[in-house]
Amino acid sequence: MLYLLWIFLKIVGIICEYNPFHLGHRKQFDMIRKIFEGDCTIVCLMSGNFVQRGMPAIFDKTVRAKAAVLAGADLVLELPVTAALSSAEGFASGGVAILSRLCDSLCFGAETADKDALMSTAKALLAPGFSPALRQELDKGLSFPAARQEALQSMGLDAALLELPNNILAVEYCKAIISQQAAMTP
Repeated sequence: MLYLLWIFLKIVGIICEYNPFHLGHRKQFDMIRKIFEGDCTIVCLMSGNFVQRGMPAIFDKTVRAKAAVLAGADLVLELPVTAALSSAEGFASGGVAILSRLCDSLCFGAETADKDALMSTAKALLAPGFSPALRQELDKGLSFPAARQEALQSMGLDAALLELPNNILAVEYCKAIISQQAAMTP
């Protein structure tokens, strides 16, 4: 009977660091429960004792995981260190590869609430014409972020979305969902 209950619940994944866990993270849990009317399971995939920029976490992973569970997470798993210490692209890709096997949806923060804009940007970054456009801009001596924005603009897209850090990570989550053909809804 428990198995049948599991099938009908929505399983929502969050790729996180919780370095440290704060009220904004708790608000995310509350929003997820509100959107799914409480009929969901929240699975957090959290970095361990080292976080994305290679620094030691402020608190031990067990303290951060306990804070997440006490705030409403149903399960906290550890993101492998190879993904946790990676670039935004590797962090997102590693997280989606794991959570796509467990979750129906992926919840993440972004400065924009426009899911379609995030997905469109992700699709453009994966488009065959993007790499040559990026190479052309990099050859001009631009930094990677500036070259990426210029390449998107040369393709007729608004690259302003990639000026904000949470949007950048959100686009990487969307790219990972698309490229891995994950059956997850952002």
